[in-house]
Amino acid sequence: MSELTPEEFEEQKYVDHFPKLQTAYKRAFNEMNETYDSDLVHGIDQTILAEAEPHYEGDGEFSVDVPDDPLAQLEGVMATDEKAERVLDIYLDELNTQLQKMFGVGDAASADDEKA
Repeated sequence: MSELTPEEFEEQKYVDHFPKLQTAYKRAFNEMNETYDSDLVHGIDQTILAEAEPHYEGDGEFSVDVPDDPLAQLEGVMATDEKAERVLDIYLDELNTQLQKMFGVGDAASADDEKA
């Protein structure tokens, strides 16, 4: 398990940790794109998560700041608000899982350790 701290993450996330962030975001996108409506997943990725700020909260949990009304950011995507909100929630969970794996913290990292 990693010794990542919230303070270290904030200081280094766009320096030393940037490649891990990119990989986690790419893996989350690929997982979502394989399972859900690709237009909706692409729209969420490009309009809501493109500027979303990730934070490490400690104890293996990450959070991602999204706009106050994230669904208002989606343009040109044919989906009900209910469906878009559900896919966004799942996408954020998947992103948290991928961040845990990349940084070696939390339940997802523990599950990977058990597989090894």
